[in-house]
Amino acid sequence: MTTIPPGAAFSREPSLDTGNPDLVAAIRAEIDAAGGRIPFAQFMELALYHPAWGYYLSPERRPGRPGDFLTAPETHPFFGITLARQITECWDRLDRPDPFVVREYGSGIGALAWDLIGGLSTEAPECRAALEYRLIETNPHRLEQSLADLTEGGLGGVVRGEQIVPGAGPEPITGVVLANEVADAFGVHRLICRDGTLREGWVVWTGNGFVEEEGDLSPEAAAADPEGMLRENGIALGEGDRIEISPSATAWFASVARGLRRGYAIVIDYGYPAAELYEAHRLAGTVRAYRGHTVSDHPFAHVGEQDLTAHVDFSALRRAGEDAGLTFAGQTNQGAFLASLGMGDLLVALGKDPETALPEYLAAQASILRLIDPGGMGRFGVLIMARDAPVSPPLKGFTVPPLSF
Repeated sequence: MTTIPPGAAFSREPSLDTGNPDLVAAIRAEIDAAGGRIPFAQFMELALYHPAWGYYLSPERRPGRPGDFLTAPETHPFFGITLARQITECWDRLDRPDPFVVREYGSGIGALAWDLIGGLSTEAPECRAALEYRLIETNPHRLEQSLADLTEGGLGGVVRGEQIVPGAGPEPITGVVLANEVADAFGVHRLICRDGTLREGWVVWTGNGFVEEEGDLSPEAAAADPEGMLRENGIALGEGDRIEISPSATAWFASVARGLRRGYAIVIDYGYPAAELYEAHRLAGTVRAYRGHTVSDHPFAHVGEQDLTAHVDFSALRRAGEDAGLTFAGQTNQGAFLASLGMGDLLVALGKDPETALPEYLAAQASILRLIDPGGMGRFGVLIMARDAPVSPPLKGFTVPPLSF
């Protein structure tokens, strides 16, 4: 990964490899139609979600070891099995409703659903019996594949796909909403401090590739009141410092909240509360590109052929949830969350099983370390909010205090 010094532009020179030519042409058409430039948020959303050529809508499998990045469910089944313990407690606190709905956003190939349901089957069969699991996945290829695989595995009566009608929002449920590594993939506006004022990084086409051009805030960015956010969190930016904001992510979480009649919303992603997110060492911006398990700071290369993400502002998500009627239940990092729920016990049990081969045990051990490492996946944030559901005493996932780093 290339490290960019604070205040530097992400791409002052056009990329020599701009990616999918059809997608590049479609984005160029959007730029032309907008008068020569578009916000980076619009560029990112087109690169990821264009209906014909967007990265996330490709028939190719993106996550996993053969793909471009590895999410927690692909790392080891213990992630979903451990998360099932938190789901079980949520079910108990809701007085064991039947049906009990788990709605998963960004369900991908169904790996988390498979492991979580397996965990419930083993440790909480009564909860499993009441379960109705709904998959929300923007990629129709992934959704079809996951439903077929889960049905083949005997879960056809438990799992179904769910479509969100644009403008209508999700059907209100009683249960739990899950979103693992979803919020980081919403388009972000890239803002730069110049002479004490926030400016926006716009995307233009030079003839050879996309580059950034600074200008006034777009209406969408201005409406989010980023300067008010900075004041509220006591953040002072220096000349050239960069931040990102995502009105799309907060609008999505508000919709998530409206789709929860009674229950809990669990968001797991890499990011921080605003006061931590906008610390000095992250003020070069957090937009990253992932391709072939390699990370870079070049979002304008390989357009449509690489993942684009940005760190999540958990303070903004919490505020959106509270504005939509949710109550804060707690926040920690993934390492502390999984430790609180006893992931280590699963490894101990695996080691005591006489049928466990040494390579299997060592692979599981390495995966757990990856999931809880405070320098890796363990630093991911975990936010839980509730509607008409108990938040005291704290949920089990908040038992172990997070490490400071």
